[in-house]
Amino acid sequence: MTLSAKRLGERCGLTAEEMNILLKEEGFLSGEPGNYYPTEKGKLFVVEKGDDNGYGGYAFRGWNWFEWDERILEEIDTSMERKRYIREKTSEERRRRRAEKAAESEAYWNKVNSQNENSMGGTTTEPNDSSAGKIVLGVLALVGYGAYMAITHFTKKKEGS
Repeated sequence: MTLSAKRLGERCGLTAEEMNILLKEEGFLSGEPGNYYPTEKGKLFVVEKGDDNGYGGYAFRGWNWFEWDERILEEIDTSMERKRYIREKTSEERRRRRAEKAAESEAYWNKVNSQNENSMGGTTTEPNDSSAGKIVLGVLALVGYGAYMAITHFTKKKEGS
């Protein structure tokens, strides 16, 4: 029987992400999350499968996944200590990826903001405080919500009579 990383992980008490990390640590996978491929050692236990959404052209979307022979569970260390290590490593990887994305996002917005300041000539007569804009947006959101509630109330009342 073949099992996905998710199903293998369920048998061991791990998530699919943690199972992939374990398979990589054990030498069955190589690559990064979202772009794993089996090693020579892993090819003995894995079959790649795929599917698509049935559309063609621009709307086409396809995806592949690996299905592992369940005998691989006999080949990997699933002790409590090993699972604890894998969970810590997975958690640290998630933290690292979040920090990288946050740094990339901050760098992008700093660049955009500096370009905006340069295009305005760099001279402003008003302080660059967006709190007034936030207040206006908040008021507009409340007014919009109130109008929605009034329409909903009258519509329901009309339907009920």
